[in-house]
Amino acid sequence: MKPSITLVPFAYPDYPQDVVQRFIESSSKMIGSLDVTLTVTAPVVVADDAEEVRRQIRDADSDLIVALLVTWVEAPNLVATLRDFFGRPLLLWSHTTYREGDEIITLGPIPAAGVIRETLEEMEVRFKFIYGPPDSAAVGEQIVSSARVASAVRALSRARVGLFGYASMGMYTGTFDQVKVRRLLGPEIFHFGQYFIIKAADKMKDEQVGHLVERAKSDWHLGPEVSDTNLIRTMKVYAALDHLRQEHKLDALTVKCQYEMSRLYKLAPCIPLSMLADQIPASCEGDVPLILSQLILHYLSDGQVTGYGDVHDVTEDGIIFAACGFAPLSLLDGKPEVHAHTALYEGLMTTSSFRQGPITLARLASDREGFKMHIATGQARPMPKYHEIGCPQYAGMRVILDGEVNAFMQHLASQHYAIVYGDLKEEIVELCQQLSIRPVVS
Repeated sequence: MKPSITLVPFAYPDYPQDVVQRFIESSSKMIGSLDVTLTVTAPVVVADDAEEVRRQIRDADSDLIVALLVTWVEAPNLVATLRDFFGRPLLLWSHTTYREGDEIITLGPIPAAGVIRETLEEMEVRFKFIYGPPDSAAVGEQIVSSARVASAVRALSRARVGLFGYASMGMYTGTFDQVKVRRLLGPEIFHFGQYFIIKAADKMKDEQVGHLVERAKSDWHLGPEVSDTNLIRTMKVYAALDHLRQEHKLDALTVKCQYEMSRLYKLAPCIPLSMLADQIPASCEGDVPLILSQLILHYLSDGQVTGYGDVHDVTEDGIIFAACGFAPLSLLDGKPEVHAHTALYEGLMTTSSFRQGPITLARLASDREGFKMHIATGQARPMPKYHEIGCPQYAGMRVILDGEVNAFMQHLASQHYAIVYGDLKEEIVELCQQLSIRPVVS
């Protein structure tokens, strides 16, 4: 869905109201031309306007409130109007000056911003401040970015994340405090045992997944060791996961694969999760901070597919980034290459390289009473020949980091990092500010 914005204009009664209205209309028109849903309230010019505008803001219930300073504004009027909404994402936008002929004319919005910006800061209100005229392309870009962040914050507060099992192999960094996640970030975590998956898969008949098997034979490059039995069992697990995410209305999920599924059940869910990841954020090893990182990137990128990998090695200009069999199939370079695990685990895995392009890496981690987010950007390049001892080629990429490699490594927050294509660094930082997450940019 498009992000929604409520524009609340503020002005001063002693300026020509036709001029004031002209700038309100030009500002509304500019935001209305963006890829958002817009509500414009009546202007707040005198104190008596505040009550009605508060009602309009409540009725709109938008993702983002934009407080627009068209002229000099008395700070008490703005605070009276917006105080009830200070916990909501807020963007303070100040106009600057305008020209008539060779004259530069001001209505006093920047002086107002000087008072109001500091007032909001002293009141410990979380907000972003921008300034510029309504015909500024940069202003429009910042408004869209903030609206996307606000929409992500709201989506997180309503998100349902499925956790099947718990963190694998003694991975402290994959554990979480459920109350802290719900209180500070928003999502609710729904915990299930892996037996939910196994029971749903085992009761399926082969013919129920026949169409999925045939599609795999048509769309994937299958290794000679991949049998119909492999494909049928794999597709049953995928169908089980897909059923469970629909039944429980899950917006994202993660599965503890090691060792219950990968050794005891003899089917690591790498391929089922790789397929599911093209529908919702999904990942392995029951790593909750990772799946939350993926969900954040998913919402900030207007629903793009997100993946993850392990930081496996360090190069002169970046890192080798790969997982032991998982990769969202739509993010791969060409047809998926699918083979069988030959060591450590059983089941099928993808061995393809990710496609090239700019990417963002992010990892949420606990930070004493709160959270931090490690953020980096770079360029995805083809995966070199790289594998764990005894295993086939890993699915992954070589990442050329935009920042210094050692700076990234010194902030390494776990082995798993979420990825999305594109540069979302600024949006992640703004979301961190909204949710009181400490951003760590390298």
